[in-house]
Amino acid sequence: LAYREGFRAPSLSELYLEYQAYYGLKHKGNPEVIPERVQSIELTYEHSHGDVWFWGISVFYNRYENMIDFVYNTPVLAINREGVTGAGLEYQFKWKPIEKLILTGSYAYLNMRDRGGNPILYRSKHQGGINIKYKMNLLNIQLGIKAWSQQIYEDFLDECHCMPERTLPEKIIPEIILSKKMNDYKGSMHITNLFDTEYELIQDYPMPGRSWQITLT
Repeated sequence: LAYREGFRAPSLSELYLEYQAYYGLKHKGNPEVIPERVQSIELTYEHSHGDVWFWGISVFYNRYENMIDFVYNTPVLAINREGVTGAGLEYQFKWKPIEKLILTGSYAYLNMRDRGGNPILYRSKHQGGINIKYKMNLLNIQLGIKAWSQQIYEDFLDECHCMPERTLPEKIIPEIILSKKMNDYKGSMHITNLFDTEYELIQDYPMPGRSWQITLT
């Protein structure tokens, strides 16, 4: 069981940034922004069943005062939110049923709420991932999947210029890693976004498609 308190001073960009994005939206810092403060309480439990099975879970509650955030408007302005609370949990596990097979996974739930009723943007409530690693004589294969739920955003490109709320859809993105070790050499090939899925985490900012990385050590 842990209790923490802390603060964060505003960054230079949150205080003095001023520029215009290529799509015409102005971003502006605010020298009146003051440091944000947070109080946090967290309870964690971990359990190990030898080398075969491990799992752990954490639940937490965070209370922010004067949270610093850029709010979409005309211009996009850095402000202090009056108060924000965040509650959630994190779960992780590792399972090794046989020597050649390892299964790991994680899940996180986050519920953030502005006590003034304003929307909290670009926060998925649900995120998770699973990795399966199988060791063969020829090579090692690792298959991973990352997933997250939908996110709310304010559409600053809408023709009405009224910043309507919209959602970015949920996504599941797989990846694969092939690796082999021979004597003093280790090689691997890592393919991310295996199915070349088109997706965005921020409006009008596409994430990379299928990417390949080959490493030899």
